This record gives sequence, structure tokens and C-alpha cells, in this order.
Amino acid sequence: MKLIKIALIGVLICLLFVVTISSLLLIFGLQSQPKVQSNSTLTHEDVARVKQFLQANDPRKLKPGELRHAVIAARDLNLLLSYAFMQSHRYQKAFGQVRFFDHRMQLDVTYRMPENPFGNYLNISVRMQTKSGQLEIQQLAIGGLTIPRWLIRAAFISADWLLRRDEQYRIVKELLGSIKSVAIEHEEIMIEYQWRPELFRRLRKKGEAFFLTTDEKERLKIYAEQLAIISKPLSGQSVSLTRLFLPLFQLAQQRTQNGSNAMDEHRALIFNLAALSIGRDMNTLMQARDGKRFPSPGKVKLTLLGRKDLAKHFLVSAAITVSGGTGLANLAGVFKELDDSRQGSGFSFADLAADRAGVRFGELASGSPQSASWLLMCMSQPIEESDFMPSIDHLPERIQELAFKRTYRDLDSESYRAMEAEIDRRIAACRIYQFWSKILK
Repeated sequence: MKLIKIALIGVLICLLFVVTISSLLLIFGLQSQPKVQSNSTLTHEDVARVKQFLQANDPRKLKPGELRHAVIAARDLNLLLSYAFMQSHRYQKAFGQVRFFDHRMQLDVTYRMPENPFGNYLNISVRMQTKSGQLEIQQLAIGGLTIPRWLIRAAFISADWLLRRDEQYRIVKELLGSIKSVAIEHEEIMIEYQWRPELFRRLRKKGEAFFLTTDEKERLKIYAEQLAIISKPLSGQSVSLTRLFLPLFQLAQQRTQNGSNAMDEHRALIFNLAALSIGRDMNTLMQARDGKRFPSPGKVKLTLLGRKDLAKHFLVSAAITVSGGTGLANLAGVFKELDDSRQGSGFSFADLAADRAGVRFGELASGSPQSASWLLMCMSQPIEESDFMPSIDHLPERIQELAFKRTYRDLDSESYRAMEAEIDRRIAACRIYQFWSKILK
């Protein structure tokens, strides 16, 4: 009886602690003014700078066990951070900034909250410094509330104790252990790390098991089988995407009538088509190790408006959207086009139209049960390419870097935004997206 009373008292103390902390965060954590005002824009020079940094620090070029030094400037960190927030579908109301001073680094993040009486902004500041060659948190502030260092340490110790049995956590911890030293000098952070590819392979293997359930793998295989049946008689041919869409979406409709979730069916369907569009089958992408192989599709060339590149842009963007969010798909499309303008085919607003149409398609496919059901109903009956892909007439293509900079300057210029608005107008006029907008109204 005494043990029960002690346990109850312990539970009450824990509840009181949680309620107290929550109340403090609500009262002192929210503020009326943002700490970070806005995000920076992305220019051609920024893209080139990031690309050069990633190429120079690509760990795959290193030998196992080799030591490498990386120097990251504040400008590069802020570029990546601000653009990630600006493009992210999930955190579109958030802004971030990194500052360096006195051999310390501070990360400030502001999130705009819904209207409430306590404050419209959640401001979080993390100040870090190096100690014995390692980065440690010196101060954590949430709004006007400063979290004591002892509480931060206690939280890390508790989290480490709770997660130590998880293999993924142990691998990540080993990866962090590969960082030999960290130093902050002026406006740069210098990192010395040891390349251990076996840890990345282990983490990727565990990630596949973690992120894909048995049901998801089985669903992917079902659509791979159907795609193989449809596409193999067409091997060697150029085939409009609509020719494969119809039987695949009809299969999805049958499965949803038997109780399956339309959004789940769409993901499996789109993943298989996206893999086909880039010349990969699911066996390569999934790296199956359990002997369960996916049937390979026929070697067909998927097209939209008669072009293979448009089909690839559309499907890859749709696949990224149904798995990672709108912002990630838009970011991938823009970076691809900006990179093309520096060499090769040049910047193409036609390709960008396919990217953005794919994003819109992916939003309907996975945005909500209602939108997924609507898309399934539309796509499981005969359709035209123009129902989901806009015209690319008079959209500039093959724009090389100097010409792009002269005409459009950067991604925040009026001329670029005008082209983007024209693309969005054309997408909105496509039958499927137009009718869905009317339904929402």
C-alpha cells in the first residue's frame, strides 16, 4: 500500500511539472515580435556557391577512414537555412538565421503562431560554443524563457538513456562520433571528420526498414506487377503517360473499393512510374536484400506533350510531393533548372511547368482523403494530357546563365515571378485542377 502511495505521489509530481513547464512556455515563450524577420532570396550566384561547396565536400570521393576538413561560412549556412524554410511546405511560416560572434554560433528560429492572446511568434534561440573541439549548447531560450543548462543536460542524458537500445540512434551517435573536431573562427565553422561509409550503409538499411512497412512494400510490388504487365508489350516505344495512367488508376480504384486508402495507393502508383521515367526499376531503388524482387517494367519511353523530359519532371516532382511535401518538390525542380542553365540544355520554363504541374498533381494525390478520391475518380476514366499538364507554348527554354541573369536576374525578380504566375495560371486552367478548385469553393 505504501509503494502505491509513493507511486501516485510520483505521478502527481510529474504531472505538476509538465503542467508548470507548459504554462511557463505558453506565458513567456510566445512573443509579440519576431526575432527573425524574413528569409533571403535565391540568386544564380547562391546556387553556384552551394553547388561548389557540395562538390568540394562530397564524402563519397574520400577513402574509408580518411580525415577531411570542411569550412562552412555563415553566408552558406544562412542560404541553406533560409531557403529551406522559404520553400518548405510544412514550415512555411518559419524563418531561420545563423550568426557568429566571439567564437560562438547562434541559431535563431521564428515561427508564426495562429492568432492567440499570448503572442503571435514563437522565438527559439540556441547559442553554441566549442569545448575541447566539440560543439555544445551554451544557452537555449524559448521566447523570454531561458532554459537552465542543468535542465538541458538532464534532457540529453534522459534522451540518451531512453534511445540507447534503438539501433538507428546508436548508428547516428557513431556518425556524430566521426566528427573529430569543431572550431568557430570569425564567420566560419571548421569541421574535421572521418569518412565511415559503412555507418551510412547501415543507417540507410535501417531507414528502409523503418520508413517502409510490410504493407507499403507489398503495395509497391502490386503496382510494379501491373506496370510490368502493361509496359512490356510496349518495350522500345515512346508512350504517352496517359496510356499507363488509365489502367494503373483503374487498379487503384478497385483496391480502394475493397477498403484500401486512396492516398496510399497513389503513392505506390506514382513511385513506380517515377522510377520508370528515370530509367530505374524498384529493385534498384529499394535495394532489396531479402530475395523478394520486384518485377521489372518494359523499357518504354514515357512522354508528355511528346517529350520524355516533361514526363520525367512531372513524375519525379509528383513522387517527391507525395512523400516529402510541396516545398521539397519545388526546390528540387528549381535547383535542377538553375543547374541546367549553367551547362547543358539551359534553363527551361517548360520543364519548370512540368515540375509545378507534378507538384499540383501530387498535392491532389496525397493532400487529403477528399482530394485523393477526386483524383482517383478523374484518372480512372479516359483522360487527355491537357487534363493535368498545361500547354508549354511560348514558354522560354534553353536559356543560358548570362541570358537568364540579364532577363530574370533571380528568383525574386518581377520578370521571373511573372513567368511563374503564367505557369500557375495555365496549371489552374487544366480540367482536373480547375474542377477541384470549384469543389473547394
